[in-house]
Amino acid sequence: MIPGKQITKPLSASVRINGFSASGNTGILTTALGTALSTAGEGGVSVPVQPLGGANTIGVITSGVNNRTEIYGGASKLKLTDASGNEVFGRITEAGGVYTLTYSSLIAGVETAHSMPAAAIDIEFSYRFDFARFPADAAIAVSARNISNDPAGAGGGSGTPRGERLTVTALNTVGNLGFTPLNTANLRLFVNGQQFDTFGGAAAAFSLSGLAITWSAANAGFPLEVADRVTARYFS
Repeated sequence: MIPGKQITKPLSASVRINGFSASGNTGILTTALGTALSTAGEGGVSVPVQPLGGANTIGVITSGVNNRTEIYGGASKLKLTDASGNEVFGRITEAGGVYTLTYSSLIAGVETAHSMPAAAIDIEFSYRFDFARFPADAAIAVSARNISNDPAGAGGGSGTPRGERLTVTALNTVGNLGFTPLNTANLRLFVNGQQFDTFGGAAAAFSLSGLAITWSAANAGFPLEVADRVTARYFS
């Protein structure tokens, strides 16, 4: 049998980073990436922190279509989406030894910059290994350690359905939700039986930040008053 160290066959696999602190459109991934690669090889051995070069080389894939990273909620382990339900993902680039993660979502087929709220996220990025250090379980490990690999899983198609009555405490002021929605796209408010959602961006009838709802009387066409009946339906 020929030992793996004598076989020249680079193979790519995903490496996971847990609990990365995200905020804004970009983040510096250098330190977290180095920590992950220190035990990423077969048997927990380290692999080089370097961008992928030419043929038959190893390293972090930092260009082309495969520099994409998958992004999950640090607590939920579900894929993240933007306010319209589009899957959020990342791209890794490198310059001068600094690895930068840029966040995007696909809107109408166009890769569009996405600003992340301050939160802990999990990341899976692509690394090309040499044959000797290629992890034995690389082909199955990603699926085995994730709750949901379906991009729709962070939308309205999964999670626990919620329905609750919200109290209008003052003019255009409504109480907080009881649970955090999977994303704002699956939240529906019903005001005296009429449905409203967050679609339309700045022109939406309301917006959501965490559990807090901000009502826009100008966009909705009428104010919320304490006598109004408001209910919310969503998945969390």
